[in-house]
Amino acid sequence: MIENSIVYRNFRGKYEYLPISKAQGSEIWDKDGKRYIDFTSAWNVTNLGWNNLEVNEAVIQQAKKNVQGLLWGSDPIQEEYAKALTSALPKSLDACVKETGGTESVETAIKIARTYTGRKKIIGFKNSYHGQLFASVALGYSPNSVEKLSPLVPEIIQIDFPHEDVGEEGFDKFISDLENLLSKEDIAAVVTEPGIITGWGSTVVAYPGFLKKVKELTQKYGTLLIVDEVGTGFSRTGKLFGIEHEDVVPDMIVLAKGISNGASAIGTVVGQSVIFEKAFSDAILVSTFGWTPIACAAALKTLQIHRRDKVWEMAKKKGEYILEKLKPFVGKAITSLRGKGMEIGIRFKNPETCSEVRKKSFENGLHVVVGGNDNMQIMPPLTISQKLLDKGLETLIESIRK
Repeated sequence: MIENSIVYRNFRGKYEYLPISKAQGSEIWDKDGKRYIDFTSAWNVTNLGWNNLEVNEAVIQQAKKNVQGLLWGSDPIQEEYAKALTSALPKSLDACVKETGGTESVETAIKIARTYTGRKKIIGFKNSYHGQLFASVALGYSPNSVEKLSPLVPEIIQIDFPHEDVGEEGFDKFISDLENLLSKEDIAAVVTEPGIITGWGSTVVAYPGFLKKVKELTQKYGTLLIVDEVGTGFSRTGKLFGIEHEDVVPDMIVLAKGISNGASAIGTVVGQSVIFEKAFSDAILVSTFGWTPIACAAALKTLQIHRRDKVWEMAKKKGEYILEKLKPFVGKAITSLRGKGMEIGIRFKNPETCSEVRKKSFENGLHVVVGGNDNMQIMPPLTISQKLLDKGLETLIESIRK
């Protein structure tokens, strides 16, 4: 759809067109002044609330110093952020690649994996989301849905994601099938989120122990494990990073979205320097606008707030509260609830009910989104006040009851 000369996606009518005039905390206002409680965080971006004052002030102060970096050099704020970020991650993840967002970071991680291992094949999971360019699209999109874009990047293999209801027998089969693929020793990397699918709105949770087992197998066969934390990072799932749920250390972790709380475009691949050094020349690890000083200032302050305030604890507590409030409706309009922290999926009995609940909620001042046909994804800012959270849930529940 095109509005005011701007091209944007209307998600086939799943969302209402919402021209934002201002936003603060967990509230947004449209151009007519109508106020909405936000349950989207711009899809896991504004985890600390829209226009967080501390983050915005950090941007303002950095703008007085310097706003652009060099391909062949560094700015002090870039160095400070790299040190802070690697200090917040497992020790072996000791180097950062400067990128502008999630898609670019995923594509870069694939380049690194191929150049480092000398292998070409990459494994992704069906119906997952990793970005909008040719390799990231190939990782998870249905081949039929992107037929007109083809050919995509070759030698990317999609396999089924082992959801939590697959059972022990089903999970054992998944592991057996994955090991069979990896044992040929021609797979450069496995790309996955850390046990939950945040893109496309499915909110599918993996069978317990998924990430740990995948790590064991990739390590066994010389395959790299790339964990995409674009949606799960920065406290969203009840841990600062999703890999902490199973204490798994991947070879590379991809970060974006909540990394700067929406104050500036930035992404990164964080990994082992020994891998990056070997891949540097062939993978061409540079980006003109990756890690601008302004973006780094925003990202540094964002990380400092998460760690200072233990925001992941807020996410865990409020996520459990949301689930408790919605449980009474399971078996009625809702068929299931799932998620981690404040990344929650509400699966309705059919797409029509899901769409109707979203429309009613929107009309009554609650901004929610539908990713999958029958699945509504609940992603409020992690810092939302109890009062606004209750008001938003009341609006949602009233829409479910009607």
